[in-house]
Amino acid sequence: MHNYIGLACSLHDPAVAIVNSRGELVFAEATERSLQSKRGWNAVPDQLNSIGKLMDEYCEPDADMVVALTWSDNHVPPPEVHLTREALVAFKKDGLPPAIDRHPVWGWEAKLGYLVTDSEYLSRRLAGNQTWLRAMERNRRVRFTAFDHHLTHAAFGCFTSPFEAAVCAVIDGMGEAGSISCYTYDGGQLTPLRDAPATDLYGSLGTLYSLVTDVCGWDWLLGEEWKVMGLAPYGKFDEAFYESLKKLITIDGNKLRGPTSLAHRNAVFHEITSRMRDVKQPTLAAANLAFTGQQFFEELTTSILMDLKSRDISPNLVLVGGTALNSTFAGKICDRIGFSRLYIPSAPADDGNAVGAALLAHRALAGESKPRSIAHQTPYLGSKISSDALERLIAFNRGGSLNIGRHDDYVDRAAKMLADGKIIGWVQGRAEFGPRALGNRSILADPRPIDMKDRINAKVKFREEFRPFAPSILHEFGDEYFESYQESPYMERTLRFKPTVREKLPAVVHKNQSGRLQTVKEAWNPNFYRLIKAFHRLTGIPLLLNTSFNIMGKPIMHSVEDAIALFMTTGLDALFIEDVVVVK
Repeated sequence: MHNYIGLACSLHDPAVAIVNSRGELVFAEATERSLQSKRGWNAVPDQLNSIGKLMDEYCEPDADMVVALTWSDNHVPPPEVHLTREALVAFKKDGLPPAIDRHPVWGWEAKLGYLVTDSEYLSRRLAGNQTWLRAMERNRRVRFTAFDHHLTHAAFGCFTSPFEAAVCAVIDGMGEAGSISCYTYDGGQLTPLRDAPATDLYGSLGTLYSLVTDVCGWDWLLGEEWKVMGLAPYGKFDEAFYESLKKLITIDGNKLRGPTSLAHRNAVFHEITSRMRDVKQPTLAAANLAFTGQQFFEELTTSILMDLKSRDISPNLVLVGGTALNSTFAGKICDRIGFSRLYIPSAPADDGNAVGAALLAHRALAGESKPRSIAHQTPYLGSKISSDALERLIAFNRGGSLNIGRHDDYVDRAAKMLADGKIIGWVQGRAEFGPRALGNRSILADPRPIDMKDRINAKVKFREEFRPFAPSILHEFGDEYFESYQESPYMERTLRFKPTVREKLPAVVHKNQSGRLQTVKEAWNPNFYRLIKAFHRLTGIPLLLNTSFNIMGKPIMHSVEDAIALFMTTGLDALFIEDVVVVK
């Protein structure tokens, strides 16, 4: 009997996933949560102080371990990534030579201060060592396997989708052979699609969006691409910037290609980065750049997906890779391109690959090839809140500055506070897997007050005033509130509100009349459903403002201690951890 531990071992977004002997996904979590370090840069996924505990809690007692990694053993970096030892010394002393400054590959080094070849591949070599040690301590035998990076993306997307057949597109920053891979999924089998849309080394949509993020004055290393999407509706088309971007990536048939020579690449990058917003300028100064960058990204991605649709393989599309987090575009795919259904998993970026690798390992060893019937893959796969920490919170605050107690009617209490305009932290059950809070690690508020968005941005999240908030809506009201309503279980797509409801919900209606919605069903999250239902009874509004329980620049909270620290250092009015209610 074997259990399968998938380790997402890229330089960024490391994660751990556990699949049991029956092929069931029982745990998945990004390592950034326990470390409380945004994106977990340069960290091994299986932290020594946690992987043993995860084995004890989620693995079967007598199972041996199969450790599955998310980059294949034979993957080597492209030749241009290598530098000589002399060049490395010069680089650390003087910075990047002008010949490769702002180069799409060298952009990593320019930000990080060391070679990708030294750090990225070290991360992969170290991944699994901690698992091996803790497994051997428990008398569990261990074997290792590794899979192609894009295949692990596709496996997570297709194996957890509700589809029996689909076409799958993996579009990210860089894989093992370019940044785009396409597959057919049928009968439980993933098959690479011949003559599919592809890229050369530099025709990367992920790199494109990272560059636009930088030009707008933000840091893609910290995952600030979200800000580009949020700012874009405030801008207008900038033809000069658009023409510069077109020099960076061109479409040749169904292939995306970058500049063909180093000199050309340098010239284009310097032309684009000459438009970079000075940090002293207001963020709205980058609005036209954000709008134009988002439009160019959508045009190129539309071309790729139109090619897949024209092949008439399946009416169902599975979209994965980091660019699948572009919810603004995701909400347009079905109407614009014509796919009947779209599936984007809760963690389509590199953290999700941990699940893909574990599922691939199970199928390879167990010999399973038939598709599993998954009507809905729960995203609530992460850590639980410590009951001991909750008891300590109650015990040691007696007579303190907080009013803390257990309440059987905590759901109704929360609904009443929300209806009265209070902002609350809501921590329930297991954490969500992926970058979005889906009602278990959330900050919640009433969407009706016109000043609520500004209150949360200024006093709770401490972020830019233009940043939007998501509406979590009861599924049965979706058609009443959104145009061309589609289920969005993981807050993965943005849709337009209907004109008749926009004035009721100013806190969640963005500049372009849209909202990145989360569909809530009782079967998916009974507790969160009960809360929104109670709020609906009080207000007539079947949705809540939902944002992740963190502040800008930090991951979503992980522990009771994290929650209390955020509660005491922000403008939150109340905190609900399971049935424990905390009020200042």
